[in-house]
Amino acid sequence: MAKRIVDLRNELKNLEEQLHLHKCVFSPARRIPTEILTMIFDAVSIVSPFYADDDWGRDFKSLTAITLVCKRWRDVAYNCGHLWAVREVYIPTLTQEQCGTLLLWYGRAKGTPKTLKLGTPYSINTMCECYKQSGGTQICSNAVLKKLLKEGAPFSRISIMHFTPMCFKNIVRYIKTTNTSGSSTSTTQDWWEKVQKLVLDFRHGSANVNDPYWLQSQLPAQSIFTCFPDSLTSLALHLPALNFKKQRKFLDIPAAVLRKLITFSLTYPWGGPQYLTALQHCTNVEILSLCLGDDVDYQSANLGDRVNVTPLSQDGHIVLPKVKSLTLEIVHASSEVKHLNLLRFPGLLEFSIESVGDWGKPNTYSTILEAIGLFSPDAPQDLASLSVVREINAKELYHLLSSITSPVTHLTTDLFDSREFLKLAQGAPAGTPNLLPSLQYLEVRNLTDYFHLDSLFLYIKSRQKHGKQKGKVVMKAPFNRLKRVMLEITPSDTGLQKAYYKESVTLKILRESFGIKVDRMGYRPDTDSKESEM
Repeated sequence: MAKRIVDLRNELKNLEEQLHLHKCVFSPARRIPTEILTMIFDAVSIVSPFYADDDWGRDFKSLTAITLVCKRWRDVAYNCGHLWAVREVYIPTLTQEQCGTLLLWYGRAKGTPKTLKLGTPYSINTMCECYKQSGGTQICSNAVLKKLLKEGAPFSRISIMHFTPMCFKNIVRYIKTTNTSGSSTSTTQDWWEKVQKLVLDFRHGSANVNDPYWLQSQLPAQSIFTCFPDSLTSLALHLPALNFKKQRKFLDIPAAVLRKLITFSLTYPWGGPQYLTALQHCTNVEILSLCLGDDVDYQSANLGDRVNVTPLSQDGHIVLPKVKSLTLEIVHASSEVKHLNLLRFPGLLEFSIESVGDWGKPNTYSTILEAIGLFSPDAPQDLASLSVVREINAKELYHLLSSITSPVTHLTTDLFDSREFLKLAQGAPAGTPNLLPSLQYLEVRNLTDYFHLDSLFLYIKSRQKHGKQKGKVVMKAPFNRLKRVMLEITPSDTGLQKAYYKESVTLKILRESFGIKVDRMGYRPDTDSKESEM
């Protein structure tokens, strides 16, 4: 009997192993379609979900781990070209071995348009100093970089950070003299002219601030903007701050380049209206991001202040009819608003605004929105999404929302005084319509210790007329369209957590009686149960 038991146990072990293998083979994960697996791999290998729409961020450690799971996963990953087509390279730390790995990854990109991001790590103080007549560090002469540009080409998207204008020109000059096909004939295929997305970031480091290129007038043929690709449709240009310099050069981007752009991002810290000379040609731009400002403590003569801006329309405004998404970051709005008055965006669908530097000055946000015409009868008729970033005064937020005439359905805002905002709403005259009557989705981010959640819930409750019938809440017309609220707590602020995780009476009414879905980002059920017991 003992021997029989041993034999049965050995047989059972073998059967259990076979059963495990069969379960693996017939697992639902095995039946996931290739298209869905590709989407999963794409999401997992993104560096951060906040940059999911950014082509630059890809975690190759996660991507490599995926290929080691099984043969099918490896085949799916290798056949998905866009997973391997993006890479960030740090110069001058790039080695021959790293370059070989990059070229291998780019080889898996197949026909997918490839992206290359060039930069210098913050831990290294070395920056390109091509602008010096002799001596200095010239990153563009790096042999490994040249090998990558030659053997990894063609690229359709390129980002260059911490380089000087002269180094950028030298890199472009090298690219144009490199034949991607390996032929020595003069009729080379210039892949640089087919680059569609270009990011140039000159903001960081003393090398850019001291580069005389920004301080001296250049002949048109010597401008860095003249070597932009012919096929460019997306441009991000971040200029350095030159607050201590006596003169600043013109922003002389060719009009032919600007007219082709679909996406344009500009950081312009020089002050003055000359950036408008570029915007007036952006008639096909659909996604526009502007970071504008001038350090009023160090104002200096700006050559751009002498520019006469020629409006495109007869009413004295620069009209950008195709802009659907607009992001404004304004430093010292009080000095910039006079230039913003010239801009109009009749087709605007999404708008995000951030204002800094005007401490103590009232109605900064409202002033900007009024300047670009969002409070006027001619405001965009299809504006659906509004985002007000950074802390804003409750009184100004109330004024801003009550002045918007567009049918906004999505509102995102940062921290504000919810108690004061509730008082303003309750103190409105009888019959006053709801703020943003078309609002369907509300997101409040960066909630800190002193934010009073219940005041926000009470305001949301006050938007809907209601009464009681047989002990149940009954809605009355006009019905409130707000049906979803998203809240985000700052992780470091523990004082708000008890209220954040507690199911208050008002919150229950909003959910159960009003049918409003309230989501809490960072919400953890285990913490919720513990806090409820406190």
